[in-house]
Amino acid sequence: MGKYEPLSEFLQHTEADTWHASFSDLEGLLGFSLPPSAYKYPEWWANEKDGGRGQKLSWSAVGWRTANVDIAARKVTFERDRRPSARPSPPPSARTPRRSSHDTLFERARQLTGIADRDELVGLALERLIASLAASRLAGRGGTMPGLELPARERPAT
Repeated sequence: MGKYEPLSEFLQHTEADTWHASFSDLEGLLGFSLPPSAYKYPEWWANEKDGGRGQKLSWSAVGWRTANVDIAARKVTFERDRRPSARPSPPPSARTPRRSSHDTLFERARQLTGIADRDELVGLALERLIASLAASRLAGRGGTMPGLELPARERPAT
């Protein structure tokens, strides 16, 4: 979802089934201006079942859809999608608490690497994640990253 993730988060945690928003409300939530196509074309706001762009995935992935797009008034209504095929957001009780799961991950990373400093572990993890994702995307396009050296995976002793 990328840059539209703040909209997903907002909708996922909204208790109401409808949210009436101006385009400026959305820009404030997102922290950037909507593209010119959002101000010109109702299709930018369309609900697509398959594929779609980041903005469309941001609401559909959390069980919402757009309705009553008014380009002239620069307003849109988001509605909770109650169709059987819509994927509803999980109830708050079903969400895993972040802090306890992160503590477990940090402890396991500390054991594996011998690094006790959380900031150093986070930095290392992010560097590896970025390198791995970049290499994967580049390989998907037929390219390679000759200078990329990732450590070999170790097999646990049995």
